[in-house]
Amino acid sequence: MMRGHLRFKNRPVAGVLLAVAAALVGATPAEAAPGTLTSVANDGYTKQLTPPTGSTVVDFNNGLPNGFSLQGGQIASSSSWGGFSWNYLAPAGDNTNFLVTMPNRTTTLTADPNYGYRGIALNWGSIDSANTLDILDMLGQVIATLTGADVSGGLLASNNRYVTYTLDPATGQQIGGLRFSSPNSSGYAFEVDDISFFGATPTSVPEPASIALFGAGLAGLMGMARRRRRAA
Repeated sequence: MMRGHLRFKNRPVAGVLLAVAAALVGATPAEAAPGTLTSVANDGYTKQLTPPTGSTVVDFNNGLPNGFSLQGGQIASSSSWGGFSWNYLAPAGDNTNFLVTMPNRTTTLTADPNYGYRGIALNWGSIDSANTLDILDMLGQVIATLTGADVSGGLLASNNRYVTYTLDPATGQQIGGLRFSSPNSSGYAFEVDDISFFGATPTSVPEPASIALFGAGLAGLMGMARRRRRAA
């Protein structure tokens, strides 16, 4: 039986700096970046065995890759039956640990901040239409939102699918994490596994020497301003 029918679940220099800071605080999220979405049946649990080249894969079996962090969610190793209903189901054919986000809860997987990524791929198991995946940029803002309805494949299609989302390089955006939720009152959890982050590009982080040089320049400008005031 299809799982959807089976379960029911639960400015002056200082002024310039202040102005820049205010602008950053008041910034609004960027519009959704164009991207390419693919979704293929994965009931045999084989599609994720050959992840995109150069991927960093999060499989939830032996901790997280270096630099990655997880907030919320729970790691499960098998399906859970609670009373007369399913709490959550393992992706079809998945005999390893997987990530569960319970109904009306949120889980955030943050990637290594030293890298931005061009795309993600994951095994989306036991798809429910209310399952919601937010693809986040390096600042945690939403680039794009996918729901179970977007990837299900339609009526009678497999509801265990391997989903890939790849950003258009022209946008200049990078993926920095994922947020999972299932915001509904019907009790459907969100189950995923084998999450690949690919197309890694090192982020631009100022080196300590650069920061020190900037500070010295700023101190020099402030000293010049004081000397000018005294001369006046």
